[in-house]
Amino acid sequence: MPLLALGPHRFEIEPLNFQAIEQEFEVKWPAISRFGGRPGRQMTGFGEDPIRISGLLHTHEFEGSREALDSLVRTHKAAKPLIMMGWADEESLKADVYGLVVILKVTHRGTKIGGSGKPRRMEYDIEIAPIPEAAGKPIGIFL
Repeated sequence: MPLLALGPHRFEIEPLNFQAIEQEFEVKWPAISRFGGRPGRQMTGFGEDPIRISGLLHTHEFEGSREALDSLVRTHKAAKPLIMMGWADEESLKADVYGLVVILKVTHRGTKIGGSGKPRRMEYDIEIAPIPEAAGKPIGIFL
């Protein structure tokens, strides 16, 4: 069952899954000093609205999970925008298209090193940011 797609990468129950998705929204209201009074505020724009996807892979349990993470890193290094989609429900393959995003950062940490020297447990974080000009509207994961 697909959960989320980031370009060619599908996050599913196995092999590449995620445990958390976090989105941040920011509107900038800097303080403006006023002579003899309290500062005022003026809206000067919006923040980058990053999205963080966190996951945990047990590479010895799910065939191809490490390769899926390595493939995601290669896509990140290609430095091209991707389409982000999320599946609406379990009964159908209907998906919501969230728009274009870029991968800003991929971090992974391997633990429980096996006899081959490879980690059996991989934690990862992916930070992405929307390209609102391309989609015409902000991405809303939780809406």
